[in-house]
Amino acid sequence: MQGQLTGAPCVAMVGSRACSVYGRNVATRLAEDLARAGITVVSGLARGIDAAAHRGCLDAGGMTIAVLPGGLCPVYPRRHRALARRVAACGALVAEHEPGTEVARWHFPKRNRIMAGLAWATVVVEAAARSGARITANLALEYGREVLVVPGPITSATSAGCHALLADGAHPCTGVADILDHLPVTVTAKLRPSTPTDLDSPSRALLELLRRRGRLGASKVAELLGWSLMDTLTTITGLEVRGLVRILPGNRIESC
Repeated sequence: MQGQLTGAPCVAMVGSRACSVYGRNVATRLAEDLARAGITVVSGLARGIDAAAHRGCLDAGGMTIAVLPGGLCPVYPRRHRALARRVAACGALVAEHEPGTEVARWHFPKRNRIMAGLAWATVVVEAAARSGARITANLALEYGREVLVVPGPITSATSAGCHALLADGAHPCTGVADILDHLPVTVTAKLRPSTPTDLDSPSRALLELLRRRGRLGASKVAELLGWSLMDTLTTITGLEVRGLVRILPGNRIESC
């Protein structure tokens, strides 16, 4: 079933409804980067991490799937009716129950199994010790799918479940490159753009760094490659002219 709804590989992103600002920002950025990589983001339209994942994907021009716990209408939660319309226009709303079905507590674990089944991998951004996100992650493991977890502050209750999953052997996720690295080779081969053969060595090194690490500031690129800032900016300009990188506000660079 993976990819059949959109024609693209899917990654599920789940986490706490009562997420922190850190968790919301991470979910948004990961979803944006997944969308730009051609990945469809699957989530549950709930408050917090789910909503951030859907919005990040949509804002980056990507496709997203929202799996609802009840029927297609009324939308749950009602506060996300406008978001549901955006999702439907650029992806799909999926529900197991008939329209008009009132949401019950036992619907949520059933919804979680659909999300885990749709995706090649599940990414947990924030999760308390007992949470639906952990249920989704455990279901994904049962299905033989990859589970990645974003580490959080050790003092945060909304990251306790994440750290427990990491202790159990889940893969740490520090950026979109980690997710792509845990997708099947046949999938990532189609997603990762090829590097032009006529690039000089500095341009090739910089481009491959951005594709591996995601967005970076020019000074960070210079530090990682051991270059002067002037040489770094010159190489970035050459790649920008060729349409291989884009410069974002704050002098941050990402590959195209």
